[in-house]
Amino acid sequence: MMLFSFLRKNWKKIAFHTISCMLIGALVAVAYTAYQYKQMTQKWYAPIEEKNGNSTQASASLPPRDFLAGTEPMKPFLMLLLGVDSRDGESARSDTIMLAAIHPAKQGAYLLSIPRDSYMELGGKGYDKVNHAMAFGGPKMVKEALEKFLQVKIDRYMSVDFDGFRQIVDELGGVSVDVKKRMKYSDPSDDTFIDIKPGLQTLSGEQALDYARYRKSDLGKEDSDYQRINRQQEIVRALASKGSSVQAYAKAFSLMEIVGNHVKTDLTEGEIASLLISYGDPTPNAIHTDTLIGQDERIWHNGILGWYHLVPSSERERVRQQIVHATTP
Repeated sequence: MMLFSFLRKNWKKIAFHTISCMLIGALVAVAYTAYQYKQMTQKWYAPIEEKNGNSTQASASLPPRDFLAGTEPMKPFLMLLLGVDSRDGESARSDTIMLAAIHPAKQGAYLLSIPRDSYMELGGKGYDKVNHAMAFGGPKMVKEALEKFLQVKIDRYMSVDFDGFRQIVDELGGVSVDVKKRMKYSDPSDDTFIDIKPGLQTLSGEQALDYARYRKSDLGKEDSDYQRINRQQEIVRALASKGSSVQAYAKAFSLMEIVGNHVKTDLTEGEIASLLISYGDPTPNAIHTDTLIGQDERIWHNGILGWYHLVPSSERERVRQQIVHATTP
């Protein structure tokens, strides 16, 4: 009775203090989230230097959405995506190369995979495989080579190293994949030990990376680069689905720390926030995948007869039109 009487007499004060504590807690959480986000974007912001010596900046063609003012989403743009194999004492190599034509208003993306042996002109280095461009001149050389090869304008880039990829997948609880066959390959000199059994399963970060990179085999016939690309696209779609899940939001802080340490991009802080708002909408995101198709041929290069992926002009024009269509407002 005494407790009931106390509560009845003091309910306004109790309610006021309870609401005050909840508001303070919410403000602290928001402030901490903003701090973490700020730290992440500062760590990963690495603009590409242009030929005039200036760094790329947020252009007028990519106005970020102001979530407070409720303005429109960013205009469509084209982004270069790189999966980077960087090891101690070695120049970084781009093991995965994709172009993403992003349309925030439609929550859509056209994802084009570029075979890493594609033969094209690398600025200042002559003709070579496109995956060598990362080691020769970083994201800048990859970007400029693809712009000239496909006659498109690439607005932004993003790279993630292998260790960051593993950690992101593990933090999200793995990715569900239906593995079609036994995958086994070992190369002690390269620290590569792949052993994945067939069947529907949840792959860890290490397994997902092995699945996406697998091509050579200890068991028989090796896979083509197209088969490897298909698996990479499968992993990207699985990660996109995981990234919009409740689990991803619950682990936002830890994911931001991983991303801040392992991702580099020239997307600005405002652009990233705008994209998070657009693609965080409950409406399903539409991701369409495609691959640049050519023919593997042996040609002489620097006195050595090697295998290169040759892409005809008709195929380059086909994907250019797809990019134009995907980035049309």
